[in-house]
Amino acid sequence: MIWSHCRLNKTITDNYDLKAWFYKRENAEDIIKQVDNPDIIGFSNFVWNSQLNHKLAKEIKEKYPKCKVVFGGLGNPNKNRLNNFFEEHDYIDIVVNGEGELTFENILLELLEDKPNYKNVEGISTKDFVTMDRQRIKDLDSMPSPYLDGLFDKILLDNPNDTFEAALESVRGCPYQCTFCEIGDKYFQKIEKQSNEKVFAELDWISKNKILFFYNADSNYGLFPQHLDQVKYMTKLKRETGYPDMMMVDWAKSRADKVIELARILTDNKLLKGITIALQTLNPDVLKAVKRKNVDNNKLKEFVDLYKDKNLKSYIELILGLPEETLQSFKDGIYEILDMEFTDYVDIHPMTALPNTPFFDPEYIEKYGIRLVETAPAFFHHENADDLLSESEMMVVGSDSMPLDDYVEASLFKWYISFAEYLGVTSFMAMLLYRIYDIKRSDFYDKLYEYTKNNKDTFLGREYVETKEALYLILDKKQCWGRQVKDKTGEIYWDFQEATNIELINNEDSFYKEIKDFVLEEYSDVDEHMLDDIISFQRSKVSTPEKQYPHKEKFNFNLNDVLKGAKVKNGGYEYTFEHKNYDNDIHAWSKEVIWWGRKNNGYEVKIVDL
Repeated sequence: MIWSHCRLNKTITDNYDLKAWFYKRENAEDIIKQVDNPDIIGFSNFVWNSQLNHKLAKEIKEKYPKCKVVFGGLGNPNKNRLNNFFEEHDYIDIVVNGEGELTFENILLELLEDKPNYKNVEGISTKDFVTMDRQRIKDLDSMPSPYLDGLFDKILLDNPNDTFEAALESVRGCPYQCTFCEIGDKYFQKIEKQSNEKVFAELDWISKNKILFFYNADSNYGLFPQHLDQVKYMTKLKRETGYPDMMMVDWAKSRADKVIELARILTDNKLLKGITIALQTLNPDVLKAVKRKNVDNNKLKEFVDLYKDKNLKSYIELILGLPEETLQSFKDGIYEILDMEFTDYVDIHPMTALPNTPFFDPEYIEKYGIRLVETAPAFFHHENADDLLSESEMMVVGSDSMPLDDYVEASLFKWYISFAEYLGVTSFMAMLLYRIYDIKRSDFYDKLYEYTKNNKDTFLGREYVETKEALYLILDKKQCWGRQVKDKTGEIYWDFQEATNIELINNEDSFYKEIKDFVLEEYSDVDEHMLDDIISFQRSKVSTPEKQYPHKEKFNFNLNDVLKGAKVKNGGYEYTFEHKNYDNDIHAWSKEVIWWGRKNNGYEVKIVDL
């Protein structure tokens, strides 16, 4: 975006030549070798590349002291939080505050002057002064697109072996002020839009260049009428060309009923995995502390039921570590979702404190007793541990309402419930016990968790211990987030619940026997023969890499009908189960079912009529 705009200025193209563009992570030494006496170098800085950027900037400045080093992006402190930033990072000359297109153009022009005076440039900070804010760009259509001006064409041409994703931004800004989000700042509150004509042209480029996946960067997709036009256009392209194949969006907050038409079109065309319900918490005290407004719980149940009636997948997002949350309120929120009979995925994120949010404000930190710890970035599904350990994020790992030990315990509960319920391992069983014996799912999972903690010799008990040990290593920055399962999937770091699911492959028989023992011990009314049927059905309803499909299985009870609301009947039933065969390819199964399929219940084996 920035260079696309800058190169429209003839003075810039007459005097500058863009020598290199580093868009993917490389070894710092290899990058330095490609930098040859630059006049100016710009860094787009955020939490995932900040340490690498600073290392590069420092070495480039030492090697080429006349080079102007400019940092932009949301990973830098804004003008009100500079403190000793330039003293501690004396290799940085200028920090761009806010949008960078016009500001970087002005920096380039000022550098051409005999005696550059950067006080003339709006929207920057230096060690000596801070200039007035630059106004947001109002006419986004006037800004060139790197998709449409040939800039990205050259990258594709020069890198034929790379696989690329795309990002579109049809709307810039967000009206909300959530304290955990960088764009909760007032600077970003006014919303500016691009025309459908420009968005359609960028979608044409994506389709023409066979880009499989793109991310829509709008903060509230579905908030405006033109979003429906865009959805119709992109699905038309997929039907005609096969591209794009999949997209991801951040749906409009508190407007769950307004996005159904868009989600229906995207789902029918297999462009969408599910609708995000971004709750972050169900605790009203937490919502107040983070300046967030959710739909009320009665309305939430209506939305959940509405999506279910429309056969639309949805997934709820929660954040662990927000101020005013307690261990019990965190668990209670999940129990409340369970007892709404929500059966889709719940994505629970650790809380990253972003530099320009209130989580770096001393007053906000003191008010809520927020505890920050430096860890590697909270990324999963990677094999580059050394690179990530060289980067860092500040993670919220506690507050006055949730001490560190409670945070660790909440993290372990997140691992447990995500494995057992949200990856399907006991989800059908829990629902059947509720339908047949009126055992609330919250009660089942609460008691099973206590059983897990008190029985360390069980499969789940051992996994609990291993996950806890890994968490403390992570919080000491001695390892990356997640766990590896080296004997099955090599160097990949999986989220904790995913790692346990992969470990389950060789432990299914003992695990479900332990679950049976737990149920019979805890719930005396449950008939053992019924329970055997339920466990057998549960195992059949979840994909494993060694099973062959389709296959038939006989049951004493009509359990599939019970899941749909029918009364339980004994009479002999046969079901045919269908799923993709993986022929014991654990690596492929783990990627496609546990990773890519986690948000749309990819683990679920369908019952079909042959």
